[in-house]
Amino acid sequence: MKQFIFCFFIGFTLLSCSNDDDQTAVTNSSIIGNWSWIQSSGGIGGWTHTPESTGTIQQLQISATTIKRYINNELVSETNYTIETGESIILSGEHELLIEDNEFRNIIQFHDGNLFLTGDCNDCFISEYAKIYVY
Repeated sequence: MKQFIFCFFIGFTLLSCSNDDDQTAVTNSSIIGNWSWIQSSGGIGGWTHTPESTGTIQQLQISATTIKRYINNELVSETNYTIETGESIILSGEHELLIEDNEFRNIIQFHDGNLFLTGDCNDCFISEYAKIYVY
């Protein structure tokens, strides 16, 4: 009987633990790194911009707390961010949101190893990035 009570207590304790920190850590670790811009599309005109059409090379350098944006290898902005799960303005349901210091929100999605950041507002852009691996 003591073993049953002990096993019940251990099982209950494990089921009661929250893993919210683990989920944020996984999302945070998957976004950390250097990312090369592939394309952006959206806006009121439904435009598509690429490195070829703009003549620019854009990169993101994402650490655990900051995002640095580079255009043609020149640092153009640096901002702090957090990742939170919340209701999207444009998509139904809860999503992982990258929230910058200026309160701009991007929905974070991954597809085929690429990072998609979708501005969480009407007529915003969705930008696709490929991870840069250094060997």
